[in-house]
Amino acid sequence: MLEAKDILLIVLAFCALWFTAFVCWLVYQIAAILKNVNDIVADAHETLGKMERALSGIRGRFDHAVSGLMLAIDGGQKIMELLGKRRERVATKKSSSKKK
Repeated sequence: MLEAKDILLIVLAFCALWFTAFVCWLVYQIAAILKNVNDIVADAHETLGKMERALSGIRGRFDHAVSGLMLAIDGGQKIMELLGKRRERVATKKSSSKKK
């Protein structure tokens, strides 16, 4: 017949079985959480890469526009200088022709 010691060993065996099942389930849940975290980090990395490429493209276009604007400003300054010199020559010719 079953003695108290035998019953105790059977109960301890079932406890060990349930504890092992719980530990396996816990390890599986931790692995699933870590996989989800890894997926989120990979998506964030990809999104940051896209943002970086977009910003560098915007920066390149802005630099290109600024360089073109600087050329236009320099050209405008040269034209204004030439117009100023021409006005001075015209004014000098007019004042010299009035004196005669």
